[in-house]
Amino acid sequence: MSNSNTVLSGRDLSKTYGNRFTKGNVKALDRASFSITEGEICGLVGPNGAGKSTLIKLIMGIEPRDEGAVEMNGLDPRVALGYVPERPTFFEDLSAYYNILYFARLTGAQDPEGTSRRLIDEFGLKGRGDDRVSSFSKGMKQRLAIARAVVHQPKVLIMDEPFSGLDPGMMIELRGLLKNLKSRGMAMLLSSHELNEIDQLCDSILFIKSGNIIRREDLDRPRPQMVVQLKLEAASDAVAAALSRWKSVSVSGDRTVFSVEASREEVPEVVAAAVKAGGRVLEFRPAQVKAEDLYTEVFRAEVTT
Repeated sequence: MSNSNTVLSGRDLSKTYGNRFTKGNVKALDRASFSITEGEICGLVGPNGAGKSTLIKLIMGIEPRDEGAVEMNGLDPRVALGYVPERPTFFEDLSAYYNILYFARLTGAQDPEGTSRRLIDEFGLKGRGDDRVSSFSKGMKQRLAIARAVVHQPKVLIMDEPFSGLDPGMMIELRGLLKNLKSRGMAMLLSSHELNEIDQLCDSILFIKSGNIIRREDLDRPRPQMVVQLKLEAASDAVAAALSRWKSVSVSGDRTVFSVEASREEVPEVVAAAVKAGGRVLEFRPAQVKAEDLYTEVFRAEVTT
């Protein structure tokens, strides 16, 4: 965590709920550590009850931590962090403009009036800035929540389930907004069950289970093993047998598409083995590592039960 580009890190963060009057204590977070660098979008992934929301609350100071520390290279988290909760609340009877303006003044943003108007346009609410928030759709409210969270130009934006309840079109719009913030160097930590959006957006994933961050995966880092996908003209038991020497990742229901894990050096051998076994290969390509595949690999017990 000594990287000079690190903008947010947590060290040995722990949180237990309960006290001497309760029947049993719950260890929601257990010595969790992580780091995020400038311009990085990091996904926080895990099953329900894994500790995602607790970690976010400790980072934001919403809940006191039992142990550990949150560091931002000497910056004050109160001004260097932006936050979008899973269910953002607004002054529903006020306009979008005044909802942002309130936070702009509260956080000491420069030119609060001008900044609020600019964010209204930038986040796709042009023409609706003076409308009451109560008239807004779910997607519009989510855009407003993010605009409000970045009004003071934080170094890191924290989001808890930002895609929850959005239709595909809204997700695409939101993805574009977040990529634009990334292009300006803003780092993000987002908790989400939407693994497709994790694929589309994130540079890295933190996998959390039972209060422990058990793995970090950098999606842009070359992996020693890659997934090779072969599409055959017809199903073939002989090809299936020939490919069994490599670790199977997936097989389509009609047994014409096989994905196996192999080193880069072994890729020609995979294709050659399929052809030698009599398979007519229609298509061959290295398959991108997907968040869903990684999730299955890390949380195999949760997926199979």
